[in-house]
Amino acid sequence: MPYVYISPTTITKCINELRSNSEEDSLLTRLAWFIFPFLLMGIASTLPVPSFDGCSLWAWAAETRRYGNNGMDGRNGRDGQSGRAGRRQTTRAEGSPASFNLIGEDGQDGEDGNAGQSPICGYQPREVRYNLQAAHGSDGGNGGRGGDGGDGGSLTIHYSDQAALQQILVNAQGGRGGRGGRGGPGTAGCRCNSRYWDTQTCTGTPGQADYRCQTHRYYCQDGGYGSNGYPGPDGKNGENGQLALINQLEPLPPEAPSQTRSVRDFATQPVRLSRNLWASRQGAASLLAAGSIVNNTYSEYVGRVEGEVGLEWQAERPLHTVSAIAMTATIQENGELTAEFSDDLWAEYTTHRQADQMTVRVTHMIRASDVTRLAWGGTEGSNRNLTAVVLDLAGESAYLNTQFRLRLKTTDGNPSDDRRLRYTTRYDEIISADLVSLDNNRFTIAMGRLPIDLGTFRQGTYARIELTAIRSLGINSAEQSISWEGRF
Repeated sequence: MPYVYISPTTITKCINELRSNSEEDSLLTRLAWFIFPFLLMGIASTLPVPSFDGCSLWAWAAETRRYGNNGMDGRNGRDGQSGRAGRRQTTRAEGSPASFNLIGEDGQDGEDGNAGQSPICGYQPREVRYNLQAAHGSDGGNGGRGGDGGDGGSLTIHYSDQAALQQILVNAQGGRGGRGGRGGPGTAGCRCNSRYWDTQTCTGTPGQADYRCQTHRYYCQDGGYGSNGYPGPDGKNGENGQLALINQLEPLPPEAPSQTRSVRDFATQPVRLSRNLWASRQGAASLLAAGSIVNNTYSEYVGRVEGEVGLEWQAERPLHTVSAIAMTATIQENGELTAEFSDDLWAEYTTHRQADQMTVRVTHMIRASDVTRLAWGGTEGSNRNLTAVVLDLAGESAYLNTQFRLRLKTTDGNPSDDRRLRYTTRYDEIISADLVSLDNNRFTIAMGRLPIDLGTFRQGTYARIELTAIRSLGINSAEQSISWEGRF
């Protein structure tokens, strides 16, 4: 279809003609009014239209009505179900032939998309005084995705003589991926019975000098053809199954590489940890009977590491007050022992390792929820003696590192008289430690001694204070904001 450029000047002229000549306020006339500003801004300067020129293009668009009902798009095909993985098995190689079928299940094919529904064309209106657009066809549905093939199963073999592995035939091939469904076909649009027709409009009185007749030609556009649906992608093939070899006929003892217990359990009795160690090797199929299908990479058992983790409680708070809080101990492949407390607990501790035993020695402990229980305690004094007070409602400040960042703003006006006061920032830094003192659970901040103009703290000044408490213990840290607005 050709593209026609319409200048803003032409658009303005056409809109004015439409306003003066339109017999009714059709939907497309209103649409033309809606898109007109965007066309002027250059958002759309070319439109796919029939071969009309100038204002006849806009007249066609504004005077066009649709007949018939568009077709409904076809439904998309359903995805195919993925195949199940092959079984997991364990066996002993003792010289007798054995075979194992551990094939992964194939993925199912995706469903084809449905064809689009044909439009309902009906009868083309005859001799009407407007252009016609026939109903459009519909799009076909997209094909469903093929299901993925299941991975092949895994086989663990205990042996004492590697030659015995040659008697074991394994088929652990991954399943095939399902095929994607085909896209459904689109449908054709309705076609016009008459491409154009002429109507005559007369004004005045027949036989009189004022009698005038004007012939106008109207057009009918065929409906568009719907698009075919896209084919669905094929599913992925499953991976071949894994082989694990253990050079002993006895089963491996169970492993516990990581354990989470309460701190009371760790303090009562050390917790035993263990981890089986495996090395990655290549050439699995060459170790088995000819024709075996497995992943080329296999795992071989190479040993075991063990260790114990216990807890020694030296904190001031009694252990029974936090005994239910959890701790997790882990042994790494290199034998390293680690411990980690629950997020509910902040602890300061050291670790001591001797042979395969590690002791976690806790010296300070605080519940995480108690770290941010600070509250504003007001201001006291004035000028150089002005202080701000912050209260620790949890009573844990003796065991925490605490810093304060202060943002101080003041104004010369009165908030009760003017709600649009301009506040000026006087200070925005971390307060020096020598200006903060702690007495039991009460922090006192010597604001009057801050390195700023003394006039900032004169009595009666309105101020906004934003304090940020930065608290830490060991590797843990948190912040709490405290705000105050009032009069010194």
